[in-house]
Amino acid sequence: LAVVGVDIGKDTFHLVGFDRSGQVVLRKQIKRLALDATFEKLPRCVVGMEACLSAHFVSRRLRDMGFDPRIIPAIYVKPFNKGQKNDYNDAEAIAEASLRPNLRTVTEKSQD
Repeated sequence: LAVVGVDIGKDTFHLVGFDRSGQVVLRKQIKRLALDATFEKLPRCVVGMEACLSAHFVSRRLRDMGFDPRIIPAIYVKPFNKGQKNDYNDAEAIAEASLRPNLRTVTEKSQD
C-alpha cells in the first residue's frame, strides 16, 4: 500500500488505496469511530484527504499513528475525478492527487 485516499463524510469515510504500481488494492467504507482501528491494521503510507474542518482532526490522529497525511484543497483534486461523482470516485481522485510531488497542500492546524 503506497497511498490511501480518504473521502470524509458526516458518519462514514470511504477509503481507496493504491499500491506502488498504481493498482487499486483497497476499497472500504468505515464508520467515523472505526478510524483508529482500521488504520492500525494498515502499513504506514501517505494518506490524502480533501481540505475541510474534519480533515485537520483526522490528519493529527493519523500523524500520531505514524502516517504521512496530506490535506489537499478541493480545486486540486477535481482534475483527477473520473466518472460520476460518488464517494469512492472522490476517494480515488484524492489518492491520485496525493501522489503528485509538487502539489501544494494545506498546513495542518493545531487543536488551539
